[in-house]
Amino acid sequence: MVSDASTPDSSKVSAKSARAGLSGLLKGFAKHPVIVSRVVAAKVKSDPVRVAQAAAETLPPKLRPVVGRFAWPAARQAKLVVRKLGMRMVKGPWAEAKEHFDAGRMSEAVAVLQGHTRYPFIKRRATYYAGELGAIQPNPIPPKPKVIVGERVEGRVLHCVTNALPFTQAGYTVRTHRIVTAQKAAGLDPHVVTSWGWPMMQGHADATPYEEIDGVPYHRLIPDGGDVPFESQGRMIRGAGEVTELVRTLRPQILHAATDHRNGSVALAVRERTGTPMVYEVRGFLEETWASRDPKRVGSQRHVLQRDREAFIMRSADAVVTLAETMAVEIVERGVPREKIFLAPNAVDDSLLSAEYDGAAFRSAYGIAPGEVIMGSVSSIVAYEGFATMLSAAALLRDRGTPVKVLLVGDGAERPALLEQVEELGLGDVAILPGRVGPDEALQAQAAIDIFVCPREDLRVCRLVTPLKPVEAMALGKPVVLSDLPALSELVGSDGAGLLVPPGDPEALADALAGLRDDPERRAEMGRAGQAEVAAKRTWSRVAETYRDLYRSLTA
Repeated sequence: MVSDASTPDSSKVSAKSARAGLSGLLKGFAKHPVIVSRVVAAKVKSDPVRVAQAAAETLPPKLRPVVGRFAWPAARQAKLVVRKLGMRMVKGPWAEAKEHFDAGRMSEAVAVLQGHTRYPFIKRRATYYAGELGAIQPNPIPPKPKVIVGERVEGRVLHCVTNALPFTQAGYTVRTHRIVTAQKAAGLDPHVVTSWGWPMMQGHADATPYEEIDGVPYHRLIPDGGDVPFESQGRMIRGAGEVTELVRTLRPQILHAATDHRNGSVALAVRERTGTPMVYEVRGFLEETWASRDPKRVGSQRHVLQRDREAFIMRSADAVVTLAETMAVEIVERGVPREKIFLAPNAVDDSLLSAEYDGAAFRSAYGIAPGEVIMGSVSSIVAYEGFATMLSAAALLRDRGTPVKVLLVGDGAERPALLEQVEELGLGDVAILPGRVGPDEALQAQAAIDIFVCPREDLRVCRLVTPLKPVEAMALGKPVVLSDLPALSELVGSDGAGLLVPPGDPEALADALAGLRDDPERRAEMGRAGQAEVAAKRTWSRVAETYRDLYRSLTA
C-alpha cells in the first residue's frame, strides 16, 4: 500500500482551490455582474450537478452535509427537469454526437444534432460543435478593413498566447514568462496578451484587464458585455478585433503568437489588418498530442483539419520559431522552408547553473535516508510520459537486490493508475508520489533526485517535442536517462550528458539505472557534461539573443 503520510491531502487542495475560485467569482461579480452571471448561467445549464458539487467544496466541511441535503437534490432535480423537457427524446442523438466529436468526427457530430435544435440545450451543443469545427477550417476569422497604425515603438513585441501566469501554472505559461523576462533583460519591450475571455471564462472573474508581472505588461481580453461565445471560433473572432485595437494602441514592431492554431489565426488576421510582421512559435504539435490519447483518432477529421490549419499558419507566418531540430524537420515536411525556421529551445535561467536547492531537506521530509539512491522525475503525469515503465524497472531492481527509491513529483490523469501499479508491484516502501508541488519545491525535488529519468513512450508526439524538465535536471548537474527518441536524444548532445534506452523497455531501463546506481563518479561526470551542454545552448539569455536578431531581420 502507498502511505498517505507523505502525500498532501488532495481534497484539501481541491477545496482550497474551489474556495479561491469562489472568492474570485464573488469579487468578479461585483465588478462585472452581467458577464459573470452569463458565464455562471452557461455552466449551470451545461452541468448543474457539477456546479453544485464545486460550490459545496468551497464550504467548511461541517456545513457541507447540511447544505448538501438541499443543494445536491436541487441540482439533481434541475437535471431531471432538463431531461423531462426533451432529453429522453434526444438521448440517443446527444450520445451519438458526443461519441463522434470525441473521436474527431466533427461534421458528423454537428449533423446528428441538427434535427433536434428546437431544444435549447441541444442547440447550444450544436453551436459549440460547429464553432469548434469552424475554428480549424480555412478562413475561420472574417476579413476586416485595414487600420492605420502610427509609428512603431522600437523593440516592442506583442506576444499572443493562450493563457499565462499567475492564473495558470504550467510549462506553457512558465516558458512565456521566461521568454519575455529574458527579452526585457536583452533590451526589448515585450507585452503579453492572452486569448479572448481568459481567465474569466475559467472562473477567475476577479482578473483585471492589465497587470504587470516582473515588470512585463500582461493584457487580458476580458468580456465587457454582449454575447459571450463559448466556442473557439467565436472567441477567435472577438479576439482578432480586440488585439487589432491593442496593436493600434501599443504600436508593436512584431506580433509573436505561440501555438496553437487559435492564437496563430488571430495573429494572422491582425497582421492583415495592421501590417505588423508575425512570428509563429511552434511549441508542440497539439493535434498529435490529442491523437496520442487514442489511436483511433489518428487520421480523423479533427486530426487532419487541425494539422492542415497549423501547417497553413506556419507557411503564412513571416518566420517560425520552434524548440528543436527534430521539430524543425517536421515543420519543413509541412511545407515551410528551412531558412524560415529558427530554434529557441527549452531553456533555463542562467542562475540555475550555479543555484543550490535544498534537496536534502526534501529527502528528509519524505523519509529518504541520505545514502539512498533516488531515481525519478518532476513532471505532468500523463500516459505518454511512460512512468509505468519506470515503476516496472524499479520492481526489477528490487528483485535483483539492487533497489533504488523512486520519487515522482507531479499530478495528472495517469497518477491514479500509477498508484495502483505501486500497490500491485509491492513498491509501497520504494515509490514516493507526493503529487503537485510549487515551483520552488519542484526544483528542490529535482535536487533531491540522483538520476533523472524521462521514460517517454514511442509515440509521434514524443518523437517530435522536447520537454523542459530534463533540461532543468541537467542544469542542476543531474545525470539523465532518457528514452531513445529523436527529440530526447537531441537534448543530451554527444558529450555523454545522458543515457538513452529503448522506450517501453523496463529491462533496459533497469540495466542503465543499475550501472549508474553503483557508480557515483560516472553520475558526477554525466552531470558536469549536462551542465556544459545547457550552458552552451539552453539558457534564456542565449535564447533572447536569437529572438532579438530575428525581430531585427523582420523589421530592418
